[in-house]
Amino acid sequence: MNAHAKVETGMMTSEGQVLIPKAMREACGLLPGQPYSVALDAEGRIVISAATLSPEDVARRKRQIDEALHAVSGKYPFGKSTDEIMRELRGDDWP
Repeated sequence: MNAHAKVETGMMTSEGQVLIPKAMREACGLLPGQPYSVALDAEGRIVISAATLSPEDVARRKRQIDEALHAVSGKYPFGKSTDEIMRELRGDDWP
């Protein structure tokens, strides 16, 4: 059996969802929105790891980011603070 440097525990929800603790996500390099893989090892343990993206996935994500940036490019003039821009985006009426 492989020795683990660190073990954390949690509870699975009734929908089968589990929370991967932050320290574990950071240790394996798993980021929000990043695909991951789930495998069952020879001892019956579940192993979760960050999945690598295919070149096609990387190109698709780059296109999506470029399109999103292009959609907002020039929409907000300089001279406004980040707070002012965020209030406009959210539709907040209070300062």
